[in-house]
Amino acid sequence: MKTYLLGAGLWVISLVGVVAQPAPTTIPLDKAIQLALQNNKGIKLADSRSLAAEARAQEVKDRNLPQANASLAYSSYNLTGPFALGEGSDGKPLFGIPAGPFNATIGGVTLSKEVFGGFAEKSARLSADLLAKASRLDAQRNRSELVYTVTDAYYNIVKLIKSTRVIEQNIRQFDEREREANNLQKEGIVTANEVLKIQLQRNNLQLSRLQVDKARQTALYNFKLLVGLPDDQTVTVDTTLTNPVTTIEPLDSFLSRAVQTRPEVQANALRVQSAEAQLRNTKSSMYPHLGVSAGYNYINPTTKIIPERSSFISAWNVGAGLSYNIGSLYNLKGRLNTAKINVDEAGLQGQQQVDQIRSEVVTAYNNYQLALEQQNVIRTAVGQAKENYRLAESRFRNGLVGSTDLLEANSFLIQAQLNVINATVDAQLAHQRLLKATGINL
Repeated sequence: MKTYLLGAGLWVISLVGVVAQPAPTTIPLDKAIQLALQNNKGIKLADSRSLAAEARAQEVKDRNLPQANASLAYSSYNLTGPFALGEGSDGKPLFGIPAGPFNATIGGVTLSKEVFGGFAEKSARLSADLLAKASRLDAQRNRSELVYTVTDAYYNIVKLIKSTRVIEQNIRQFDEREREANNLQKEGIVTANEVLKIQLQRNNLQLSRLQVDKARQTALYNFKLLVGLPDDQTVTVDTTLTNPVTTIEPLDSFLSRAVQTRPEVQANALRVQSAEAQLRNTKSSMYPHLGVSAGYNYINPTTKIIPERSSFISAWNVGAGLSYNIGSLYNLKGRLNTAKINVDEAGLQGQQQVDQIRSEVVTAYNNYQLALEQQNVIRTAVGQAKENYRLAESRFRNGLVGSTDLLEANSFLIQAQLNVINATVDAQLAHQRLLKATGINL
């Protein structure tokens, strides 16, 4: 008896452990967006590209710093004749090396800087800085795209959850309707075929529920991947739907704002300036280059690291040099044409981008207005579908119509209820799409 009770207790405990699953974590839309911006791999890759562009800009700046070199060498020489440097008051050389073998240590430090290079230094630095800024704007555009992608995925899950509820509610109503039809069949008011039609419609609704539920599970899994959540974490979304603003500004204000604020437009403008800077950099070869340098040299013709006094030579020097690449008079035509074409291409790409943005804004604006107008029509259709179903159900109970009319009225009602959900979600997404097309921070 004790063994039986113990086994039953363990079975109950295991059953509780299976049933008592943790409740799903509800993630609001703003938190989902924040998680995606923190964890999304595409954003991290875009940030990495921005850092790489900034590193390239720093490389250009580093190359423009003064160049410093130091050298130290040890060599063994064999003079074929004596060497003398200078002459003292006593007639002896100030510094001399007899003929034969000797060791020497030679060292030096040189510091040089190009003072004028035909504006190459300035234009190269400017071009790199502009490209780094354009890369940061590209990352900003990717963030805007990600925010809308998360919003779209979020509301798609809301749509599926609410659709499931509508279908489940109608399945429960069909269960009740089947019981009523069975009672009416016993009373001879309806036939067995009418009952079978109701059962078939209920089965079709159960099939739709399974399909929608699987779509919801897939959407939730992809949503967790998008925002960077673990696969085993159970989450759900906030299904509260609010209608967006119904009063919007004129189309022209959205168009002008989009051209001014979209990061793509700003990035393209920077790329045009960068191409122009590269053109100036190419033209810099046509100018003379001026550089200055300073150095210190040390020659120690002994084996000692620290030589005795007056036994080594040291000197410092300063100088300036002017050079001109004569070849730039005849071999620069191809590079100049390439640089000019790059400027033209960057300008055309910017114009093409503006056209695409204007088209996107107009499309989003009209789609949003359409979504608002569809909501009004669909709300009216829901009221009509409810009244139609009420009349059909009353006639069915009184034996005035068959189940076909009742099922048809119910199908209209279900479709109208689903249309309300879709219209509300679509209006939300259309509003978000308009904000994204305008360049407003979502």
